[in-house]
Amino acid sequence: MKTLTSTLLASQKKPHRLPYVEAKVYDYEASIKRLTWTRVYEGTEPDNHHGIAFDGQGSMHRIRSGGASTLLYQKQTLPFGVPSSFPLIFPVSLVDGPALDQWTLIAEDCYGPCAIAASPAEAPPAQAGKVYIFYKPNEPNKLNKLYSHDYGQSWNNAQFAAYDEVVSLAACWWGTGNNVVCFALKGSYPAKINGIVLNTSDQSTSQHEWYDATHPLLDTYGIGATFNPFWPAIEIIFAGRESDSPYNHYDLFRTKFSSSYNFLALESFLMVPDGEGITYQYPDCHLPAVASGEGGPDYETNRIIAVEKFVGTTAYTRPITCHVVKGTYWSDTTFTEPKPLPVIASGAWQSPYGLRLQSTADYWWLSKPDGVWRAPRPALPAIVLTSAGDIISLSLQAEGVAISEPALIIELDNSQGQYAQPELLNKLNKRYELVLKLGYKTSVGNEAVEVGTYWIDSWEYSSEANVSSFTLHCLDGWGLMNRWSARYQMRWNKDEVNPKSVWQILYQLLARVGIKLTNTPSKPQSSAINNFYPDFAVNSGTQGTQALNKLLSFVPDQLVFRGQEAFTKNPLPAEVPSYSYGVGAAAHPIISGRYQDAVTASRARAIGQDEDANRIVQDALDWELLRLGVDILEQDYDPNLQTATRTQERADAILRTQQTQATQGTLVVPTNVGQELLDVVTVTDARCGISEENYRVQGIRTLYDRRQGRYEQALTLGAP
Repeated sequence: MKTLTSTLLASQKKPHRLPYVEAKVYDYEASIKRLTWTRVYEGTEPDNHHGIAFDGQGSMHRIRSGGASTLLYQKQTLPFGVPSSFPLIFPVSLVDGPALDQWTLIAEDCYGPCAIAASPAEAPPAQAGKVYIFYKPNEPNKLNKLYSHDYGQSWNNAQFAAYDEVVSLAACWWGTGNNVVCFALKGSYPAKINGIVLNTSDQSTSQHEWYDATHPLLDTYGIGATFNPFWPAIEIIFAGRESDSPYNHYDLFRTKFSSSYNFLALESFLMVPDGEGITYQYPDCHLPAVASGEGGPDYETNRIIAVEKFVGTTAYTRPITCHVVKGTYWSDTTFTEPKPLPVIASGAWQSPYGLRLQSTADYWWLSKPDGVWRAPRPALPAIVLTSAGDIISLSLQAEGVAISEPALIIELDNSQGQYAQPELLNKLNKRYELVLKLGYKTSVGNEAVEVGTYWIDSWEYSSEANVSSFTLHCLDGWGLMNRWSARYQMRWNKDEVNPKSVWQILYQLLARVGIKLTNTPSKPQSSAINNFYPDFAVNSGTQGTQALNKLLSFVPDQLVFRGQEAFTKNPLPAEVPSYSYGVGAAAHPIISGRYQDAVTASRARAIGQDEDANRIVQDALDWELLRLGVDILEQDYDPNLQTATRTQERADAILRTQQTQATQGTLVVPTNVGQELLDVVTVTDARCGISEENYRVQGIRTLYDRRQGRYEQALTLGAP
């Protein structure tokens, strides 16, 4: 049950109530701002290794390997603003700056791999103006640096480190200090990564070579890095080909370089088997210096880009993108499902070296040798819809399982034709996020509580005599998972490397659609959900809800979506009721009620086997039903159940789920804006002989219609 103010709680119990409904629509993707890219430069430079960085004054520095041992450089000084003319004439010149097709030869011994980093705007005066370029020269066992301490006005060239077999580089400034880190990626078995830390004050270096023996890499295909001040640490993504059984595979891996200069164990988040003609190459990642959790806007996070390359019939090279789920950590590997990045038509994209990603105070930036794009960082204000304005009616359905109909339907008044205008319709686009609040007019004004986040899936116009409406159909978290399917086989606990419990697998699965699984505030959880580590596979094409339901069948816990988050809850029989419905001045009134008591399974059996293939059988029994002669058996065999404890937990979960999910009644009440799924409530309905009976809320359907003066909920009740 959500916490309500005393005035709101009193208002929803009154015999005469004035509803208040509010919906805010944001151009967000899983609570992260959607980026709209505009190309500001299109040239003809050949594709090769390249990089981009912004110094403390906001000037852009770009590098590219030009072939024939050349390394080319350019600086775009402030102001970097509106293109000089419309329509754009390529190559585009920008106000008060040189054309982005003008390059300066800065080195003549570059073998290919290169990277650039600059001290940020937040750096103290002693570190300001530093720009460092790293590249692989034509000589073996050597990496070079070019560095400037005056914003790129003058440069020094020197050997940086002795290191060989490097196929790609990335560079990242360590916060606002005097260290810059160059990550050098080797490309042959066993492929390794070297974090080379350079002190820019005295030019001293330290090397930190590493590889993960549990992920033997046959080859690598590019690396990206960004600094996260929260830890502090540098978050890293790279592409590689792993030697594995029963097949080798191409992956995007994540790791992290800590303040003690250690690497986090690798974990793959995008994989394709050998033989399918697809590889992932040249990824990058970026977190703005001031972003969510660091005093910046709460709609920004670490973004990832990479190249997906297909070499079969109708071959393509395509940029893809994803981001870290809001409120989660890089080490959790909670990334949204990578999808094509809409910056250029895929048929015209011929850039195997990918894109580099950066940000300034006002923009996100993408760069490759022949192109520069930008997308505004600030979010547009939300569109606010209210019951006092355009909202005519709504239907909201919350269930513990996926439903076939939209979770939220909002009907808007379109009598002025405003929702047929492109300017407004563009702000209510498909998959835009809608945050819904339900409430009442109270003694202190309109009060409402947030009841969920939903995503626009479709809309329709309707008209009849003197009536015109515009209706939004929205998905909840279940709906998002229902629309998601696995792109490749995802498998957990195949071996003992990086084991994941049921809760942790749910955590990563929900992340694919941008949902954060949380246990804050704390909810009761079963032992099984945190201590059972199944060998669990989601095959290519498997629907998200199918995977969720299979996982949840292992445990008694149920899943509830709450806004952009979700939580699991073990419905314990002894849970204390959080609210009451019935009679009396202090009670929440009942409009109508139906109550039933039906037979459910009387026993459950779980069957497993231990490591020596010995059979394990455990039962859970409902003795009250068995005494009545009811013998209904539910059973499950799972070779993942390797101990009597885990097997007994499964039997208990089967029986408990049968008991709690059997419908025992329906209650129609004036809308309780704080009611949540799986709450235990007390019901008193003397008309049916019900006195202080406890039930668990298994479904909530809320209806609002201002034409009918209707604002009520139908609660589906189950056993507590």
